[in-house]
Amino acid sequence: VRIKFPDSAEDTKIYEIEDLNKLDENGIIREKSKDATCPIDGRQGAAYVHTLQGDEHVGPSSIMLSYTWEYTIGDIIDVLTNYCTNNNLNPKEVYVWICCLCVNQHRVIEKKRKGEVVPFEEFESVFFKRVTSIGHILAMMAPWTKPEYLFRVWCIFELFTASQTDGCKVTIEMPSKEREDFLDGVSDENHIDNLFGVLSATNVENAEASYESDRTDILHIVKTNTGYEEFNVTINTLIRKWVLRLIEDAAHLKLEGVADGEYDEDCVDFHSRVGVIFLELGEYNLAIDMYNVALEMVEKEFGCDHDKMYYPLASIAGVLTGQGKYEEALNNHAKALTIVENKWGSDDERLALILYNMGDVYRMQDEYDKAIDVLNRALAIQKEKHGQDHMKTADTLLIIANVLNGQGKYEEVMEKYQLVLPIYEKEYGSDHVYVAALLNKIAGTLKNQGKYKDAMEKYNRCLAIYEKVYGIYHAETIRTRNNIEILKNKI
Repeated sequence: VRIKFPDSAEDTKIYEIEDLNKLDENGIIREKSKDATCPIDGRQGAAYVHTLQGDEHVGPSSIMLSYTWEYTIGDIIDVLTNYCTNNNLNPKEVYVWICCLCVNQHRVIEKKRKGEVVPFEEFESVFFKRVTSIGHILAMMAPWTKPEYLFRVWCIFELFTASQTDGCKVTIEMPSKEREDFLDGVSDENHIDNLFGVLSATNVENAEASYESDRTDILHIVKTNTGYEEFNVTINTLIRKWVLRLIEDAAHLKLEGVADGEYDEDCVDFHSRVGVIFLELGEYNLAIDMYNVALEMVEKEFGCDHDKMYYPLASIAGVLTGQGKYEEALNNHAKALTIVENKWGSDDERLALILYNMGDVYRMQDEYDKAIDVLNRALAIQKEKHGQDHMKTADTLLIIANVLNGQGKYEEVMEKYQLVLPIYEKEYGSDHVYVAALLNKIAGTLKNQGKYKDAMEKYNRCLAIYEKVYGIYHAETIRTRNNIEILKNKI
């Protein structure tokens, strides 16, 4: 590769070193193996792997690389090297099955020259044999904001099959530069939205293949055996677990780099941002662990009444609310509110946020009068700061609608919900979990009005989003599914 691409060897993509559309021009892989005898069929022209000799070059595979031909050689080497390093393995003793080198590309070309393609059943048979005999799939994801892998039907089919095969291990990795970009972006406000975009990206029906016949055959298998929805949820659950592990490991490494008892602002900021991500993913215990790291550092350095205490106190209150620990949440909110009023005054936007969150907690406790009181204070601040159509005003209107819902004032509730929904969809996108939460509320109100069919439509939209982003076992997913079952008995 370095001889043919002296200035860009590591940036060369697999399809550039072996272009299967060039039927009469060997790439590097076919050129190396064109005179070798294939040990499988005894004919001239072998797989690249059959030209290798010696234990340092070839041996029984311990992992199968699942990737796309769009990936570069440098990124593939980086992923494999990191895999060995992370697992304390000697790279010279780790053998990898990789299709471009282990499948006989000469036979693929022969089929193409005849206007044929290698039968799907043949490829599928090879794949299943490799999965069961090797027992470990290493799936390569890049770039992290829009992994090519998730848009190739063979790739996600490989990942799904491996995850459903007894005794088969699945490892997901990405190149170092992508990992660094992902972790560096934790402090970016758009990071969570990008992350949710990745988690909701998989749709097997939209995935592509080099041969349309392969795509058709795979979709038939998926539809017949599992269904598209379950397939997509399974893939996104695997990606979600990988992301959680990646973030948690990074947080631990960040903390290990700080001297015991020493205040480190970068460490505080990182754990605070990671806490936001875990909270948005519904991982409450992980979120509160991250926020507590920040809280303890700040309190030890500045004291319990310092204005830097506002953010971790308010953040922990949010997690406690999600866990149903309402009195603890209100206690933390009250501490944060006192700090904000003393430091920034009674018309500060941070105060409006605390009042908003306190109103939501009161609503959950059915203390509607207290909820309306603090929410009206918050609404007045938001209208003055941003106007009627701003997202922050919409959020406050939404909470007020929720309180009205608890009071049984359904017509007023629906008026506010219908104002808020298009604003949310425009701001977050129609498949965002915030939209799902709003759809869930609308469905509940419609059910209370006896409009069961309309409610069912909203619940189903909500469920589809939760399953794709959170997974089928998350509390919100299960709760929505239960609501649907209850509603079915009323229709």
